[in-house]
Amino acid sequence: MAIFSLVFFKVLSALLSVVIGYLAGRFSNVEKESIASLLFYFVAPIVFFAIPTNTHLTFNALGITAVTFVLSSFLGFFSYWLYGKFWQDSHKNILGLSAGTGNSGYVVLPVATAIFNDNTLSIYALGLIGIAIYESSIGCYFCARSVSTFKQSVLKVIKLPLLNAFFFGCTLSLMGFQLPHFLNDFVANMKGSYSILGMVMIGVALSKVQKFEFDVKFTMAAFASKFLYYPIVFNVFILFDRFVLGWYDNEYYNALQLLSIAPLATNTIVLASLYKIYPEKVATAVLLSLIFVLIYMPIMASIFLQDVNITVG
Repeated sequence: MAIFSLVFFKVLSALLSVVIGYLAGRFSNVEKESIASLLFYFVAPIVFFAIPTNTHLTFNALGITAVTFVLSSFLGFFSYWLYGKFWQDSHKNILGLSAGTGNSGYVVLPVATAIFNDNTLSIYALGLIGIAIYESSIGCYFCARSVSTFKQSVLKVIKLPLLNAFFFGCTLSLMGFQLPHFLNDFVANMKGSYSILGMVMIGVALSKVQKFEFDVKFTMAAFASKFLYYPIVFNVFILFDRFVLGWYDNEYYNALQLLSIAPLATNTIVLASLYKIYPEKVATAVLLSLIFVLIYMPIMASIFLQDVNITVG
């Protein structure tokens, strides 16, 4: 029950930030580009540099990035193939992208920060990076096959400030370096800013959508990929590792479980608008998923997270 309450109120807090962003974008002409630049070039690199340097990483932990990339890629290709049987146009492209990614940063990272210790949080961030690599490479390739090549997409990923900062932090952590304790408050403030600014940016992005279009078939397909296939695939891997491979322990399983229950990624709105792939339908599905996870995430976290110590106060 403690996990349910904590996750519920963390998600509720995030949704209130979305509302603030929506109102700011609709009535105050706030532009998401300024917020995005601040997040992309400054806040996110600081946060993802600090996460690994607050713990002692191992080379075994780095493998979880490859695991989440492979699982996300499988989900993307599976959904692209599956929905190709129902749609012969670009619906399958945007559904393929959204199937393998999720809003694991702005919405779920505050939850991970609250319930995980530093080591599990670093594992979570490593998994998140794998999903981000999928989104920026194979995921984007689904949407941009006629615009950019796979090689160009990969080169863009390599240049991401967040990715470079994170792996620089991992390198230092593996060498035994840790951030001095006097920076703890600064890092905590940056983590809070990352989540709040990210959710406000989502609200601003939604405010710029000219109209919302609810397509039952499309929304059900997006929800099935994110809230059904995603946790199933991640749990199949967890069971396979628990009983066959033996690579990981409960800390890794908890990180994977939390990654698997994130809402639809907001970046799908940006890409759908950029490539003119039904942005109104995508925006509606993303908005509905943010509302849906208010109940879905607490329930799933209560069921699947193990050996998590929660202090409510």
